[in-house]
Amino acid sequence: MTKMEIIKSDRLVFVAAIVCLISMGGFILWSALAPMAEGVAAFGNIVVENNRKVVQHLEGGILEEVLVREGDVVEAGQPLVVISDVAATSGRAQLAQDLVNYKASVIRLTAILNKNSTADFSSIQNSGVELEQFNESLARQQSLFLQQRQTIIADLEVLQSRQSGFRDSANNKQAQIDNLNRSLDLLRKDLKLKREYLAEQLIQADQVTQLEREEANLMADISRLTTEQQNDRSQVREIDRQLTQTRARFYEKINTDLLEARAKASEINERLTAAQDVVNRTQVFAPQAGKVLNLKFNTKGGVVRAGEQILEIVPSESELVAVVQVRPADRDTVYEGLSVDTRLSGLHSWQMPSLEGTVENVSADLKSSPNGDYTYYEARVSIDAAALAEMNIEVIPGMPVEAFINSGKTRTLFDYLFEPISAIVRRGARS
Repeated sequence: MTKMEIIKSDRLVFVAAIVCLISMGGFILWSALAPMAEGVAAFGNIVVENNRKVVQHLEGGILEEVLVREGDVVEAGQPLVVISDVAATSGRAQLAQDLVNYKASVIRLTAILNKNSTADFSSIQNSGVELEQFNESLARQQSLFLQQRQTIIADLEVLQSRQSGFRDSANNKQAQIDNLNRSLDLLRKDLKLKREYLAEQLIQADQVTQLEREEANLMADISRLTTEQQNDRSQVREIDRQLTQTRARFYEKINTDLLEARAKASEINERLTAAQDVVNRTQVFAPQAGKVLNLKFNTKGGVVRAGEQILEIVPSESELVAVVQVRPADRDTVYEGLSVDTRLSGLHSWQMPSLEGTVENVSADLKSSPNGDYTYYEARVSIDAAALAEMNIEVIPGMPVEAFINSGKTRTLFDYLFEPISAIVRRGARS
């Protein structure tokens, strides 16, 4: 190698060394002085600002018809699905029939208590019962009314007839007693006169004896008739007691039946109202306007369990927000009002510009993942609606999103590099 080549080579090495020193110095200077934004990376999904409405069915059943499809836009009150109403309609019809029967029973029993000659069922309205069954129920209650009324009348008439017989017998015996008493008075007058004649020896003693014998017979007949009359009057009083008891037992049972019928009518009326609600719910309507999402059933005949989600409706005009998961270790650096840079990772994020946002709130308590593998704090991030509109893309709830939450603080590269060493030194010093 010639002297010129050596000098040229040394010059190149010197220049390279100078460049390396300058680069190293510049990097060290940048690392020590250049501020770097400090923040927290989080991941989550896009959701609507107003919670989506979950459409469910309280009782469940078999799907009769599905009237919407995934992604359809529906209006509030629009029918979505139809649940088979066979069981609900059958149960409601039976309750309506039972209600008619008990209402008619109340009218029948009230008419009997009031001792009416007829029962008026015109106030009963037909609420969903077939006309033939409705008329049969009223006719059956009318027949039962006549039967019960005739039964109590017949029972009372039998007792009253017996009572009338005993009363007539007592009256007849009284008439006989009166006649015998008159005969006895005449006989005694005659006997008194004959005794005077006997004292004057104008007649034979056997004539007086004969009259005394007749007097004794009359007195015996009067005593017998008086006893029989007392028995008849005792029977009249006994039948009075039986009449009172018969009426009391009959009307007590009628009153008990009336109370039960009223209670049953009230109970069935409440159950009928609930059954009517079930029938009304066989057609499920949209609770709000919006887009149909997560439709779980698409064909007729599907079985919907009680309370099971059928679909969701997302409001069309609701603002979109990002719900992201913040690690518990980063919770102290995330709070409301911090700026956020977000990217829709489901839309080729390397081609999409970042969207500015703001932390709206952070959950107060830890939440767990669905399978319980980890815990996190939930942060809601509002996204700039104007910037989102300029992207001219359809953003739907559920899209994944990446978020960088700016803490508002800056640190240099040296701070990041030497922080672990500083922490070790501090712990060592404390020890």
